[in-house]
Amino acid sequence: MRHRLAAPVGTAVAVAVFLVVFLVTRSLLWPPLLAFAAAVGVYLMLDDRSRARVAADDYDAEAREKVRDALARVRRIRALARDVRDPAARAALDGSAEHVTELFARVRATAPASLYSTASQVGGHLASLEGVVTQYLDIQAKPALYRDPAGLLRGGEAAFARFAAFTLDSVRLVNQGDLAQYQANLETVAPPEIPELSGGHP
Repeated sequence: MRHRLAAPVGTAVAVAVFLVVFLVTRSLLWPPLLAFAAAVGVYLMLDDRSRARVAADDYDAEAREKVRDALARVRRIRALARDVRDPAARAALDGSAEHVTELFARVRATAPASLYSTASQVGGHLASLEGVVTQYLDIQAKPALYRDPAGLLRGGEAAFARFAAFTLDSVRLVNQGDLAQYQANLETVAPPEIPELSGGHP
């Protein structure tokens, strides 16, 4: 992609032109003007995209960044899930991670214009989930510090199962091509009722 070279090459040309013209003229009047003109010329030659193409490329880059952030959170959740003792809860978290990864891949393939909004919204849900898993593990490790730790753990486990179901439903909707229902699901159903496990300390 030539446009990615436009800024660095333009800058390098500007510096080179400035130095050459300054060495030849020993003047500070012409070097910056000619350097600027050379930089702009090189930039326009290398980046000849239309405004629409620039906007599309910017969207793609921002969407990829959102997906990277969300997948990084998925990896952290999977790492935390290894310490969850309840097999069903651990399986729900692992399933959610797999579903989210698959969801991004399918949205990218079938509805790329929705990738940014998908990654933004799912990323927000994942942030909530990561917080709940972190607190769940603290309750699991130090139950004496919480009122009704068993109830709090059950609440977290139910939330993990709801989130796994939500992410699987989302993948199925995209897979079926029902993108309108998928968007409605993403915006109104999610995030599933992930509680703040705030049982408090005794």
